[in-house]
Amino acid sequence: MEMSEAEERRIRDYVNSQSPADDQAGLVQKVGSRRILGRERDLYDVHCAESRWWVITDPTNLYSQDDFPEMEQALIFHIGLQVFMAERERTELEEEQLEHVNTAWRRFSQAVDAMNTAEESEDYQGVGIKCRDALIALVKTHADAEWIGDLDERPKAADFKGWANIFADRLSDGRMRGYLKAIVDKTWDLTVWLQHNSNATPLDADIVIEATGQVLQVMSKLMRQRENGPTPRCPKCESYRLEEDIEQVMEPEPGFYESTVCGSCGWRTEREFTSLRDHFVGTNVLEYLAPPATGPSDRMGGQKLPRPRTEAPDPEGTG
Repeated sequence: MEMSEAEERRIRDYVNSQSPADDQAGLVQKVGSRRILGRERDLYDVHCAESRWWVITDPTNLYSQDDFPEMEQALIFHIGLQVFMAERERTELEEEQLEHVNTAWRRFSQAVDAMNTAEESEDYQGVGIKCRDALIALVKTHADAEWIGDLDERPKAADFKGWANIFADRLSDGRMRGYLKAIVDKTWDLTVWLQHNSNATPLDADIVIEATGQVLQVMSKLMRQRENGPTPRCPKCESYRLEEDIEQVMEPEPGFYESTVCGSCGWRTEREFTSLRDHFVGTNVLEYLAPPATGPSDRMGGQKLPRPRTEAPDPEGTG
């Protein structure tokens, strides 16, 4: 499959950042792309000097072909690992999303913790109470936000439906607004129903948790979109496939050339140079330039684990 120069560089830099200096990436081939559970995964075959890896994206990770001879094996392991991590990290959100629902999400996390230890119907009713409290915390956090604007009549502080419908009007339109108002209405009714259901079951509580988490995440994403503005598109072909292309150079001065490139038509902005010193303000440049450490801690079950920056461990922050 074809891939852009920026895409190839991103994968190559990622593999190199996870490999010792004497086993750097050579041939990088894109061998497929699969949409599974609504998420696109790109698949690459990477030949290093002494090893060979499958690289799979979203999140980006690599798997030794000695342990996974077939690409499908690595993909199945990758998806399984994601499912496991998703369950373990059920209460984790990206920092930018968490910013908008911090208090509500803390209460939602308490609901998940309560669910994990619940045994009787009254315990599952308690999960409903905590989910309801999380929804109320969301509206209380943003009731005085600038983007709410002037209101003829303000709902009561605990009127989740009233406030959430105002949020929907301010943050969305069209079908998205209709969807948001629908899940707001039904989720609130579910939490109240669970709270008073003396025959509550584990399934009841689990579904209410899923519904509550969905409302909080959708609200958070729409608030974040309002801050960031519309998703940028290529001015030439209107594609959304805009990528940051960052190339490291050592001459005539160590630094990086940065530009934005369209993965669809190849349109590119003018390249801008940033010196190494300016790029790493506040960091230990010498530590970055040192070769990556290797050893048993780098591997788990044949998988070469990323260092702390899983999605973007390379210096350019692109892969």
